[in-house]
This record gives sequence, C-alpha cells and structure tokens, in this order.
Amino acid sequence: MYDICMSSKTINISLPEELLKKIDEIAKTEYSSRSDFIRDSLVRRIKHQRVVDEWGDDGEWETAVDFRKLNTSGVPATNVLKALEKLIK
Repeated sequence: MYDICMSSKTINISLPEELLKKIDEIAKTEYSSRSDFIRDSLVRRIKHQRVVDEWGDDGEWETAVDFRKLNTSGVPATNVLKALEKLIK
C-alpha cells in the first residue's frame, strides 16, 4: 500500500480508549500490528480508497438480531427467516 523504502518517523497521537480498543481488536483479526492498521487506514483515506468485500459492501454492518443469545448451539434457518421477516414488517 505504501512504499516500503520510505523512511518512518514516530509520532504521538491521542485517541479515545474505546477507539484504541477497537483498532486493536480489528488489527488482531487481520494479524497486523496497531501501527500497520493505522498506517494502512491513513494511506487508504489519503488515496480516497475504501475497503470493499466480495459482495461490494464497504463493511458497514449493523446487528439486527443476535441469535447467539437465543441458543448457543445453533438456530434453525427457518427461525432466522421468521425473525428477519418480522424486522421487515
């Protein structure tokens, strides 16, 4: 994403604790460091790029129903569809 040969400079920034926790969570799932995640995010922002998944979605998701709270061993697909139909109505 950025030129590996570029020299780096350490900077200090202040971030809210919750934002830092979220950055660390996401970086961990992507097997990257906090610095790599922030660097990649800044470069994407500068280049006006957005992360898009295989369905063309930019990753802005909202939890409509958390079925893990209903049954940790699984929920039948018919129950999922019924719950989604209720949300649509």
